[in-house]
Amino acid sequence: MKNLVIILVFAVICQSCDKNDFNLKNPDVRQFVEQLKDGSYDEFEITENGERLWAIMPDFQKKDVMLLINLAENTDLITPCDHFPVNPISSIPPYRFNNGKESIMIGEYLLWCVESIISDRDFASLTPVLVDVKSNPDYRLTGEEVLAVRIIYQDWWDKYGRLKNPEHLPLEGTGYRWR
Repeated sequence: MKNLVIILVFAVICQSCDKNDFNLKNPDVRQFVEQLKDGSYDEFEITENGERLWAIMPDFQKKDVMLLINLAENTDLITPCDHFPVNPISSIPPYRFNNGKESIMIGEYLLWCVESIISDRDFASLTPVLVDVKSNPDYRLTGEEVLAVRIIYQDWWDKYGRLKNPEHLPLEGTGYRWR
């Protein structure tokens, strides 16, 4: 009987654990990325009536930057993308269209999160969209171009990332900017 009670207690404890629990104040970067990729990120601002408004951006810190940069090597297009935290004041859709479906490039999005952290803002820009203002400011970057920007961020982080007040942000003087 004693063993049965222990097994039941253990079973109840294990069932109450939800692997999708997410701590917005101390986010797990890998869990966040996996939830974005599989569509299970479910942290939303909610109205008094219980209606979903927009996805909430986790409180990433400087300690998360290197991992975010590393994970930004993934240029997969994610759809649906209604669960991605984006700037709620923007009226510009942050989506790409891939085979007629709205999608977001995960690597570009993660670099946008990095820019938000290092610039100490809630959001890096109105949308997580990188453009090359020198060659074509209306054109979305390709996966290859996003990977080149990722190297800019990585090099900048290696050189300036641990400084309290870096001289400049990674994209200054590069021709790239966030829309």
